[in-house]
Amino acid sequence: EFAKIGSSGDSAKIGSSGEFAKIGSSGDSAKIDSTGKRSIASGIGAESIAKAKEGSWIVLAEWKSMDGKWTPVCVRAGQIGKDGLKADTFYKLVGGEFVEVE
Repeated sequence: EFAKIGSSGDSAKIGSSGEFAKIGSSGDSAKIDSTGKRSIASGIGAESIAKAKEGSWIVLAEWKSMDGKWTPVCVRAGQIGKDGLKADTFYKLVGGEFVEVE
């Protein structure tokens, strides 16, 4: 419980099963999986995806190549079970909207 996990490497796969976890990654293509209740999972690197349990939150960033440089264009948070987000489903940001990842 109360885990605080962070990563800055690309293609990280991060998971936590404790309640109240705070999980984050700033590396690109991170895959964040939170199975604890009342947690926050954030992936702020390009092409990152996240999933969490009902009542938890996910925070994702969307990046675009502009003038040959990667630039953040959107950061969005949503609560699982609200905002149209389903539990145990990976999401990414596309056009500023949460999109399910197959």
